[in-house]
Amino acid sequence: MPSDHELDQLRAAMDVCNLRLLSVLQERAQLVATIGAWKRARGLPGADPEREAAMLSKVLQQTRPGGYPAPALESIFRAVFAASRAIVERDRPA
Repeated sequence: MPSDHELDQLRAAMDVCNLRLLSVLQERAQLVATIGAWKRARGLPGADPEREAAMLSKVLQQTRPGGYPAPALESIFRAVFAASRAIVERDRPA
């Protein structure tokens, strides 16, 4: 069982991890916006279900023991993909 000091250190490490995760998600959002603009300029649809399925499959192949189980990762990535589609739609001219 960790001591109070150890718990504080573990929580501080978790806070740093959360900020790294936020940074990666924001970087992904910028890529999504750029890809969406590229597709829009060429008259392509924003969503690509086949690409999403391929990305999800690739991610789920990377699961490791002791980490998040595959169903949890699938749920997380499906939420990220949905939020990404919302960014593309948000940036689409009315």
